[in-house]
Amino acid sequence: MDRYQKIQYYTSIFLKILIGALVLISAIRQDIFLVFTSLLVLFLSFTPAIITRNFKVKIPIEVDFVLTIILYLCYGLGEYSGFYVKIWWWDLFLHFGNSIVLGMVGFIFAYSLLLTSKISAKPILISVFALSFSVLVGVIWEIFEFGMDSLFGFTMQKSGLVDTMTDLIVNFFGASIVSVFGFMHLRKPEHGLFEKILRIFVKNKSYEK
Repeated sequence: MDRYQKIQYYTSIFLKILIGALVLISAIRQDIFLVFTSLLVLFLSFTPAIITRNFKVKIPIEVDFVLTIILYLCYGLGEYSGFYVKIWWWDLFLHFGNSIVLGMVGFIFAYSLLLTSKISAKPILISVFALSFSVLVGVIWEIFEFGMDSLFGFTMQKSGLVDTMTDLIVNFFGASIVSVFGFMHLRKPEHGLFEKILRIFVKNKSYEK
């Protein structure tokens, strides 16, 4: 690992420890629901390591780092510490960031298939797929929030319809940014941040110097 990867690795471990601490705090408070939820979030933060060990698939440290960051921001600060209520823009901030991450996941998946000749598609179709993937996950999440509020009396949607529509609009905007940059890169590949991200996740002879 290089210097930056080590920073990401130890930061990820530190955040996992903080999430683990939430399990203990919840247990001391005898809040069974938060104990279960904290354990679930902690388990999700270890999914890259679990996949690597059990399926022998090498997952970049960046995946583990980004996943842990998202989980801690959403649950550790958002739900557990009440940032969703204390900071009015916290929900929008996370939805925007998550939409960009999901847009990149969709783009990288389609781009990998394109490079390995498993599909043949024009740049616009690859970009539309990335946009659609991110928006779809956003819609599924909003359905999940609605279900939790309706069945268990939670308040995940906060202001109801306004919260849902605002989240979907922000998701679309963030995913659109990735889609546009992805389209531009496919039309005219250039050395920059977007290509550096692709190099991390996509191994191809075209990237070898």
